[in-house]
Amino acid sequence: MVNRWYFRKEELQNTPSISKHRYTVEQERLERGKGCNFILQVGIPLHLPQMTLATATVFLHRFYMRYSLKEYHCYEIGATCLFLATKVEETGRKTRDFVISCVRVAQKNPTLEVTDESTEYWRWKEVIAYTEELVLESVCFDLTITHPYDIVIKYVKELNVPKEVARSAWAFLNDSVRTMLCVMYRPNTVAAAAFYFASKHTSIPVDYQGNQKWWEVMAADLDDIREACHVMADLYESLPIKNVEQKYIASPRPPNQDNSDMNKRPRTVENNDISHYNGISNGRDVANHRSSRDRISRSNTLVLPDKDEEKSEGEL
Repeated sequence: MVNRWYFRKEELQNTPSISKHRYTVEQERLERGKGCNFILQVGIPLHLPQMTLATATVFLHRFYMRYSLKEYHCYEIGATCLFLATKVEETGRKTRDFVISCVRVAQKNPTLEVTDESTEYWRWKEVIAYTEELVLESVCFDLTITHPYDIVIKYVKELNVPKEVARSAWAFLNDSVRTMLCVMYRPNTVAAAAFYFASKHTSIPVDYQGNQKWWEVMAADLDDIREACHVMADLYESLPIKNVEQKYIASPRPPNQDNSDMNKRPRTVENNDISHYNGISNGRDVANHRSSRDRISRSNTLVLPDKDEEKSEGEL
């Protein structure tokens, strides 16, 4: 049975943002990443679980397979996807606290005084209320998300994965939510890629003694695993290395509630060039991440073996 939420490479290069509004593949990747970063920044102060944050990023990536980034700002959709994810994962927060967190992150001011009578508060509240139904329709009300986290937990014991590899694989999954892996590969493939990448990074093999290769036990294809690792390598290479204090200047304004109006004209929110936030998904700051990225670059993590390297593959 073909799953509607996994897309071929040519489909990922022909999304509405690219086909309708001439975004490049790289531009779309960066804008989606900003939306995911927004989700993380809003969710962390609210103490939302990682699973809720991951669910929200899946909703966001699925949304932009049907709508353009030019029409719907990544911050607005990020906020709405996170709000929806708190319901799906039963980790709800008070609407007031949620909206205030959105305003503070959008304005890049974590100590900003926001009251429920302020203009920004009501604009964000209205935009979330308006776009929630749109997001639900875009994901076809398919709200059951299977994440690779549970799969990693299962196979850590079954494959006798060393603790260091397991910890590194978990960090891989935390960082992967900012990529499009969730619409490229099934969770078992992403989980296998996490082990593969972590094993390379730590130089510790997955010492599985069964008759099959360990990735075959996980029902994952080695070529897909390598491709997923390259996606993550691209993410680590592209992380920001400077602090840009540009705020989300254009306040989100919900369009006319009339459906015909929604179909006729794009959103009015300016698509500002907003930098990635200063940190990554597991809470490390930029300085620590630079150090981590340097270690990855110096190691053999990014040099993936060829198919015929049977010995090294069997030991991973």
